[in-house]
Amino acid sequence: MQMIGILCSTGAAFFWAAAVIMFKKSGETFSPMALNLFKGVVTLLLLVPTLWFAGIALFPIRPPNDWVLFSISGLLGITLADTFFFMALKRLGASRWAVVDCLYLPFIILISALFLNESIGFKGLFGALLVMAAIGTEAFSGSTAAMSRDDFWIGLVFGVLAVILIAGSVVMVKPLLEETSVLWASFVRLLAGVAGLFVIAVVHPQRRVILAALLPSSAWKIVLPASIVGNYMAMLAWLAGFKYTLVSVAAILNQLSTIFTFILAAVFLKEPVTLPRMIAIAMAVSGALLAASAV
Repeated sequence: MQMIGILCSTGAAFFWAAAVIMFKKSGETFSPMALNLFKGVVTLLLLVPTLWFAGIALFPIRPPNDWVLFSISGLLGITLADTFFFMALKRLGASRWAVVDCLYLPFIILISALFLNESIGFKGLFGALLVMAAIGTEAFSGSTAAMSRDDFWIGLVFGVLAVILIAGSVVMVKPLLEETSVLWASFVRLLAGVAGLFVIAVVHPQRRVILAALLPSSAWKIVLPASIVGNYMAMLAWLAGFKYTLVSVAAILNQLSTIFTFILAAVFLKEPVTLPRMIAIAMAVSGALLAASAV
């Protein structure tokens, strides 16, 4: 089972990195809210028949607490966190997002220490500070010259919020995942997340533009495969990794997405590979791994 968790967590990192590249291209056509809603609807449409083929009931009789916790996890991790992620990605680009994303591991470990009684210690805190220093290196280097400072800092705020909410949303359901089908857990989280997005879209001043993303268009050539790879495949692998191995181990392997994203952004998006950015990536990954070694 441990090996299954390791493979799933590594696979999730690669799937997500590939999707980040495609989502960056899609963000040139869709707004962050529209992009989030589209990928949520696509994944939900894929999950329903998947559960049916697996013989898993969509609405089984379970304690109300299970429904509430998984639903809150979906609202935090999908409705809010994923929207913030797309807002950050639109402003920062894929390779800068890869640096910010390194906060994921220290936040997972910190939140696990607070709510799951996993220890963190000095090395964990120092690792988190090293990641922050990496973000600072990116912030004050010449690599941000192609974008405004406002865009960078606004993107950074949205990125940090996204990482905190994603980390919190999975740690809060870790105890339930140990005795719950990954498919069903994904379905409930996604159902709640998409429902939350629809509510926001309906009351949003640009609701027509947001909902228009669900109508077939040429943009689907990129956003559809991105949604399948980055939401359906990556989400199932991500949750399975947390189910079959320790939170800290899964989070370490998830952090490989930083390296994958950096490489893919240089190859497919032609984002510059500068020395300050390479130093920032090295510092961020080192800080994340140092934080993990404290567990």
